[in-house]
Amino acid sequence: MTEKFNLSSERAKNFGLDLEEAYNTMLAFSLENKLDCYPPQDRKKLESVLEFLMDVTDMWMNGQIMVSSQETHERGVNEEK
Repeated sequence: MTEKFNLSSERAKNFGLDLEEAYNTMLAFSLENKLDCYPPQDRKKLESVLEFLMDVTDMWMNGQIMVSSQETHERGVNEEK
């Protein structure tokens, strides 16, 4: 019998790796001055994304973020609804 694929469980398992990949990609773009190719308003948004990723990555590395594999928790939906 095949096991049912659980997307939320897979996301939870890969959260740290996906976060690290996103952070490293944005950091590389910043260090290579690739963000300078964008208009100032877009560059400011991208720099904000990088800052957010830096904060979340730091929180993840310090154990301040816990990931749940339950889909209802990911969406913030109350199971009783």
